[in-house]
Amino acid sequence: MSSSLPALFCLGPLPKPSLQALPSSLVPLGTPVTVRCQGPPGVDLYRLEKLKSSQYFDYGVLSFSAMEKRFAGVYRCSYQNGSRWSLPSSQLELVATGVFTKPSLSAQPSAAVSPGMDVTLRCESQYGFDRFALYKEGDTGPYKRPEQWYLADFPITTVTAANSGTYRCYSFSSSSPYLWSAPSDPLELVVKESSEAPGRLSPSLVNQGSTAGE
Repeated sequence: MSSSLPALFCLGPLPKPSLQALPSSLVPLGTPVTVRCQGPPGVDLYRLEKLKSSQYFDYGVLSFSAMEKRFAGVYRCSYQNGSRWSLPSSQLELVATGVFTKPSLSAQPSAAVSPGMDVTLRCESQYGFDRFALYKEGDTGPYKRPEQWYLADFPITTVTAANSGTYRCYSFSSSSPYLWSAPSDPLELVVKESSEAPGRLSPSLVNQGSTAGE
């Protein structure tokens, strides 16, 4: 019985590849971007597909010389060795930015605060968008506020020096979740040095990471 176990294990799917967008998954209209699927050495065939469409490509690198709205969406990939296919990669959300006019970003009560204070970053659009995303430079993903119209408040409680940094926000619609505005002008949040534990974003915010459209 034990001699058949290795053969059974070989029938399973191959490990999933990685999928990334270079230089970023947030792509201003008109700028180049490359979507790259990466599996182990010696892959026989890659398949890269755009979900919710009939498009797929039998190669591992997809390059767009100039980002267009039609390229935005959710991608995933897999690879084949012999007769076996890998598990699909994690999904990649490719977002076109600059589709709409940039929103404004402000801080209340001020962009310069003392440790221990609460501060709210407000992203406000002239359009009736119901989705907003806030980015801090150096973080891996956005914080998102759903179900809002025209504006979203991002409260940060009990700030410390860890919250200092440059923030930008975007606005978009839940009906077109991968077509975003241009980024707001940067807002520099300044917090004096403190030995306290890092402040945190309000629990009402969702650290969205790579899930832009939810």
